[in-house]
Amino acid sequence: MNTQDTIEKITDSAQNATDKMAHKAERSVESARLYANEALDKADAKVRSLREDVQPALDAISTRVQDMAARGKAAAADTSAQARDKFNEYSEKTSAYVTEQPLKSMAIAAAAGAALAILMGRRRG
Repeated sequence: MNTQDTIEKITDSAQNATDKMAHKAERSVESARLYANEALDKADAKVRSLREDVQPALDAISTRVQDMAARGKAAAADTSAQARDKFNEYSEKTSAYVTEQPLKSMAIAAAAGAALAILMGRRRG
């Protein structure tokens, strides 16, 4: 496995980890929203039929919904933090590689830049 493959693998791994964490965060938030909406719909139906009798139950539901929303928000924040940590980890590994192999890194960066310039030139022409 050459240096280019290693860098591409690290970059791909970092991107995949970031994408997975972001997707998890989105799913967590959406799930919390759906659950909260269902709870609010149920609470609204009860309020219409038994407004005075169910006030204590509504308070309990409201507290549960708030708790769930807070947990969903915390889960999303945790997932985001995990994604950020993974990205930082891969970034540090890449920086360490560049520090250990500066000439190879420069050569790879130059080759990638040249390839990108060629590709960009083809799109314009």
